[in-house]
Amino acid sequence: MKFTDFLTKDCCVMDLKAETKEDAIRELAGVMASRGLITDTDDFIKHIFEREHLGSTGIGNHVAIPHCPTRSVKDLAIGFGRSSRGIDFSAVDGKEVNYIFLMGTHPEHLGLYLKFLAGLSRLLADHAFYSEFSGVGSPEELIAVFSKYEK
Repeated sequence: MKFTDFLTKDCCVMDLKAETKEDAIRELAGVMASRGLITDTDDFIKHIFEREHLGSTGIGNHVAIPHCPTRSVKDLAIGFGRSSRGIDFSAVDGKEVNYIFLMGTHPEHLGLYLKFLAGLSRLLADHAFYSEFSGVGSPEELIAVFSKYEK
């Protein structure tokens, strides 16, 4: 399975309104819930925040990947948000986050979820991918860049 099997254009917010980490997570979770990916938004958000309290998911280079396993997700759910102004995620490099991948999975699909987290991290570390990814203007372009680079 590929990342683009789960990241769809209707779960991509190219201009997040949120100004805080908490509001960004809520905004993306709301979009994902409206698409039927999350069955209990409050429970999902609670688990995401619990994971954030363990340590920031701001992985550096302006990217955060808040994530958690929870029964509030049917399968593997992925949402993407871009903030032009940047959001403080207490990232490991101290930089504000412009790109957020919100991920959740049902606990029964933990292996697939961990595989996707690792694969996303590898892609984001690839200079050529990141250069193209950071320049996209639409959900369609975002998905096209992932399609080009995923194996």
